Amino acid sequence: MPRLNIDGQIRSTHDLITREIAKRILGEVYVAGDTLPNEGDLIDEFRVSRTALRESLKTLAAKGLVVAKTKIGTRVLPSAFWNYFDPQVLSWRLELGVDSEFLVRLYEVRQALEPAAAAMAAVRRTPENIERMEQFLDQMDQKHATRQTYAEPDLWFHQEILMASHNPFIQSFGSIIEASILCAFEISAPIDSPERQALSISRHKLILDRIKERNAAGASEAMSDVIVEGIGNAHISMGNSPIIVSLPLSSAIP
Repeated sequence: MPRLNIDGQIRSTHDLITREIAKRILGEVYVAGDTLPNEGDLIDEFRVSRTALRESLKTLAAKGLVVAKTKIGTRVLPSAFWNYFDPQVLSWRLELGVDSEFLVRLYEVRQALEPAAAAMAAVRRTPENIERMEQFLDQMDQKHATRQTYAEPDLWFHQEILMASHNPFIQSFGSIIEASILCAFEISAPIDSPERQALSISRHKLILDRIKERNAAGASEAMSDVIVEGIGNAHISMGNSPIIVSLPLSSAIP
């Protein structure tokens, strides 16, 4: 039977069980190598049918979180097997809170991909791509911005660069990890310092200028600098404390 979740969305019993077990794995309540409680115990705890429980475990197995072993049970897999490119896995992870290690790993992935995307965008961008980038940059450059009002156009600016690469694999990357990037941008938004905000805007503008000039190497370098700056701003914002966030699975891009 569907249930109303705390965010106001209707969730099926399958969704709720899957989410709860996944969060226990991602939060290391169940660690790699652990065998999940037996079916009877889980059925009693969640008050669900055996069919509903087994469907949830199949979903978790498909996402790389667990593996079923005959005569042993369902075992938790090491994190190297988890599919972090699955939007649900990312959303569950974000619900547990974001720490500096998570952000560093995310920035490493961005550093590996986004400078190359910026270089492709410099070669392949259309006038429409440029126009949208300019609009998003203008939205970032506003006084009295909040973390959300700064982070959202920042996300859209970066997403537009991925779109301007006209590479379907790169374009898909942005939509897959959109929620985690928005989370990172909210944390790293330099809104508490006019000087850092101005510097961030100028560095984003440099990316746009290099893309306009069709300067692939320059666009790549400028993008790399912005990503490094983001790591520094996130460190300033977070210190050593994890930040708990509440984000939708995805955000609509204008």
